[in-house]
Amino acid sequence: MQGVFDFYRNFPHRPVRPERLFYGLFPDPETAARVSRFRQRFLCENDLNGSPLQAARLHVSLHHIGDYKRLRTKFIYAAALTAKTVAMPSFEVTFRAIKSFEEGPPIGGRRRGRPLVLLGEGDALFKLHSALGGAMAKNGLRTEVCFTPHMTLSYDPKAIAEQAIEPIRMAVSEFVLVHSELWLTKYNVLDRWRLAG
Repeated sequence: MQGVFDFYRNFPHRPVRPERLFYGLFPDPETAARVSRFRQRFLCENDLNGSPLQAARLHVSLHHIGDYKRLRTKFIYAAALTAKTVAMPSFEVTFRAIKSFEEGPPIGGRRRGRPLVLLGEGDALFKLHSALGGAMAKNGLRTEVCFTPHMTLSYDPKAIAEQAIEPIRMAVSEFVLVHSELWLTKYNVLDRWRLAG
C-alpha cells in the first residue's frame, strides 16, 4: 500500500498539501441521479452557471481527517482502525433546504466560488459523527466538533439564500474512507464499513 499512496504529483495549481483523507457518506446511484436532476433544474431556474460536481463525487463529509503533502500508510491504518470500532444501525438522511456557503480561500491562486449545498438532517447522522469523533480522539486523530451536514452540488459566484425544497431522502447503509486528490477532482475509496441492517 505504501507504494500506492506515498507519492506527490507535480501539478501546476495543486495546493501545498494535495492529499486529503476524510470519512464520508455517498448516495446510491438512484439517489445520486435524483440529486443531479434536482440540481440541473435548480441551476437553470436560478441562472447559476458555475461548476457542478460530477454525480460520482456527491457526498456528505463526516470528518476531515487531514491534508498531507504525501499520504502515508500510517494515517490510513489509524483511520481504518478507528472506523472498525464504530457500530450503529443504518439510517436515513433528509435534505429539506438549499443554500450557498461562503466562498473558501483560493487554491493555487484560483477562486472556487460559493458552494451551493443541500442541508442534511437526522439524529442518527449526528450520532454517527459523534461516535466517529470519539473513536478518532482515542486513536490520536484530530476531530471536528462543529458539524453542518451538507452535500455540495456546485460552486458559483452567485449566492443563494437558504430556502426550503421538496425533501430528498438518502438511505445510509455504510460509511467510507476517502483519499481525495485535491484539484484533480478525484476520489479514491480506500475502505468501507457497513452499518447494521
